[in-house]
Amino acid sequence: MSLLKKIVSSPTLLVFADQAISSGTTFLLTLFLAQKLDNRSFGVFSAIVLVSYLIVSITNALLIQPFQVSISRIIEKKQYQVFLTYGLIGLSVLIFFIIQFAVLFLSNGNEYRINTYAISCFILGFIINDFFRKLLLGINKVKIVFAMDFIFLLLIVVIFYLDETIQLSNALWIIGLSNLITALPGMYFIAKNFERPSSWKLFLNHHFAQGKWLFSVALLQWCSSNFFVLVSGVYLGIEALGALRLVQSFFGILNIGLQTIENYYLPKVAAIYNENSAKAKKYLLEITLFGALLFATLLSIFSIFSNEIIVLAGGQKYQNYGYVVRIISVLYFFIFLSYPIRIAVRILVLNKIFFFGYVLSFVSSLISFHFLLNSFGLYGAVSGLIMNQIIMILFWQNQLKKNQFQLWK
Repeated sequence: MSLLKKIVSSPTLLVFADQAISSGTTFLLTLFLAQKLDNRSFGVFSAIVLVSYLIVSITNALLIQPFQVSISRIIEKKQYQVFLTYGLIGLSVLIFFIIQFAVLFLSNGNEYRINTYAISCFILGFIINDFFRKLLLGINKVKIVFAMDFIFLLLIVVIFYLDETIQLSNALWIIGLSNLITALPGMYFIAKNFERPSSWKLFLNHHFAQGKWLFSVALLQWCSSNFFVLVSGVYLGIEALGALRLVQSFFGILNIGLQTIENYYLPKVAAIYNENSAKAKKYLLEITLFGALLFATLLSIFSIFSNEIIVLAGGQKYQNYGYVVRIISVLYFFIFLSYPIRIAVRILVLNKIFFFGYVLSFVSSLISFHFLLNSFGLYGAVSGLIMNQIIMILFWQNQLKKNQFQLWK
């Protein structure tokens, strides 16, 4: 109880605890469904999750990201929050009709048509929950967000425990409805603080000015990260997509470390850079070498025990996909190597470089995916992802060199 009181009374600890609950729930839920669903159903679930990530990226670009940098400067904060909620409602209605329309053109139309409303519930629940979490975090209502994520965890545990037959449509309904129920505290907060957004034109112009750029970046980032994964389901079968997403979800454990590197060390390196650029470069190289040693050790362990890991994560039905763990280990080493470059780009405020780096990455994916997937299967898919990372690293490093901040000579 004393630990719980300490967490609740400390905003910083509460944010970390909330992130642990949110990320941990998602991670364990993915492993649970991988074991309970058959390979094909989990592959379909993985495809729906990827589409959900795309829609969340678009929603964030149009609503949340402009809000995060503007809320401190806007006087009519309550009006602004209501305006954003109206925007969410409008986007949700549009997304619902797009889903209904898109299902008509899927090759396995009958299979997806049965679950159309379940898919809509899952995706809309996902984006609505994500919206209110980030909105409330942006205005420092951390306790409400913590309560939301804790309620979601309880709902998922209780409902899946009571549901004896886990099927794809059931899982989509359960997760979607749980997300919608979890978002109720956020909805209540907006209703309680409702103020008619009379300044909506000002808000709209502001979001349009920022959103049109952020929207493009969001699309390119998603395509660069997920294009090979999604297309692998078309070329290699939905089961292969499920296996690839399962391994990526397992490696999501490492993403916590990568996010810590960016969130903790970025401001620290930026502060050093403001005093002495050479000192900042040296410090960044030191933490890179230390992190590379740690990551190389972990990834080597994952590679050695790849067969045991894939079976532990998804069950015996995935025992033939142990090689995916090994090749994803290689991918994650290159992902780690890109982080010092990303930090350097951020502290030099060369934000447009990110956009053009993702453009090159996505163009590379379009040119190579047919050959790589047809010739090498999942090896080709992951090789394409590795190639994307290398292209971005080389491009960003070249731009840093032009700005007299070269990390590696």
